[in-house]
Amino acid sequence: MKVNRYKVKVMTLTAMVAGAALLLPVQGNVQAQSNDYSSQYCLQNPHHCDLNYLQSTPANSVKQVIDRLANHKDIPGIIAAGMRNGERWAYAAGEASIYDTRQVKPDFHFRIGSVTKTFVATVIVQLAEEGKLHLDDSVEKWLPGVVQGNGYDGSKITIRQLLNHTSGIANYTSETFVTHEVVKNPYRGYTPEELVRIGLNESPLFSPGTNWSYSNTNYILAGLVIKQVTGETYGEQIKKRIIDPLQLGDTFIPGSSSYIPDQHARGYMKLAGKFIDMTELNPSWGGAAGDMISTAPDLNTFFSALLGGKLLKSEFLQQMLSGVDTPVGKYGLGIYETKLANGASVWGHSGGIHGFGTIAGGLVGGSHVLAISTNILDFDQDQEPANLYDIFEEEFRTVEPK
Repeated sequence: MKVNRYKVKVMTLTAMVAGAALLLPVQGNVQAQSNDYSSQYCLQNPHHCDLNYLQSTPANSVKQVIDRLANHKDIPGIIAAGMRNGERWAYAAGEASIYDTRQVKPDFHFRIGSVTKTFVATVIVQLAEEGKLHLDDSVEKWLPGVVQGNGYDGSKITIRQLLNHTSGIANYTSETFVTHEVVKNPYRGYTPEELVRIGLNESPLFSPGTNWSYSNTNYILAGLVIKQVTGETYGEQIKKRIIDPLQLGDTFIPGSSSYIPDQHARGYMKLAGKFIDMTELNPSWGGAAGDMISTAPDLNTFFSALLGGKLLKSEFLQQMLSGVDTPVGKYGLGIYETKLANGASVWGHSGGIHGFGTIAGGLVGGSHVLAISTNILDFDQDQEPANLYDIFEEEFRTVEPK
């Protein structure tokens, strides 16, 4: 059997990887509507919706792309949801398990991996907006003695450099850590301090501010800064500042809990030709770099609010979107720009954690957003994959570049 793969182009807890898996092709369920009440009703009662009435033209065209990608034999399932000018749609195609025909559904929960970083960065920038810290404060000021030794000097690294990955701090999530240690001991717990030590045991990658390299250690440290400034964990602050105000009832910071709440698909990783079920694991090894759980509709609500200026004042949102040039586009503060084929700029983040790959984001202004998740992450890189960003290309196809 020919193995097909798809390109996630995600920022993962190892850095960037592509994902894929086995699929028994099935039909998906589509819901689209013009108001939030109808959206929730259709998500909860998919068989009671008039699909012909509910489908909008953009959702239909995106549906075709999702169906095409979902027909790859190695993709279990794809979940997607979009919002444009207040009109929401949600769609799911494929299966929740490689061993049966249970379908994925649009309201399934999933691990969002490094999309967590956008939540953490938003809290940090809010604290800067409130004058409780400055983005150009040194790490040493807030975490004295933590980033020192082995060539590191926290007094020369700023909070801004943590958030945009220009700190030079090495990544604790080496390939060995992710593909061997976590796989062999998925229920082991880690403290943030332990994860920082793992990263700092490696030599600096470059002098602060002179280059760019994606490092999850940066965001573990950012989580510790939040606790030092506020007296509360990053999870408690995300809940108070983002989850509760936006009523993200399906978004969680799981801590050390190994389970995904409510309905969800089985999550797989492909490694050395084998498919490994990694649905249950202790996500503390991801921490502030990538431990959160959410749904596609909740992610759309979050990115719409963030990009629409509802979580930050204009000056500070612009700082968040002031990016440095990287291989994935301009990387700002926990959010990066993807240039689509038509020249449009989508700002968001992607995330990969054992079992799940996620991409979410939208246009500046927040009126048009999209979130995608798939229940596979593939560490085998033996051939050129198909591209999940085709869904973004189709959803934003008619957008005029600015």
